[in-house]
Amino acid sequence: MSDAPIEAESRKAALKKLIAARRPQMIAATARMKEQRRALKAIKEHLAGAELTVPEIAAATGLPVSEVLWYVATLKKYGEILEGTKAGAYFRYRLGQVVAAEAEPGSDE
Repeated sequence: MSDAPIEAESRKAALKKLIAARRPQMIAATARMKEQRRALKAIKEHLAGAELTVPEIAAATGLPVSEVLWYVATLKKYGEILEGTKAGAYFRYRLGQVVAAEAEPGSDE
């Protein structure tokens, strides 16, 4: 007889045990991702019709200024928002244009 069925069962049991042990971390990570999506959506909605500074965005969304600053820096890095004119000590930000995807590799244009 082969030990393959016994080995497969022990692997399944080990995997179930690992998943059970990591469940709290997975739940916490999922909650953080949902909160991040909510925050990004709120920031983008407020920038849809206006140019705002980081403190103005924080006041409008109810998020801490430090958190808004991180999100704005990330959105700016990836071209989703653009830096506008300076208002006092702060720059104003607005939604950027979505960059069209480059031609697919292998296509001759």
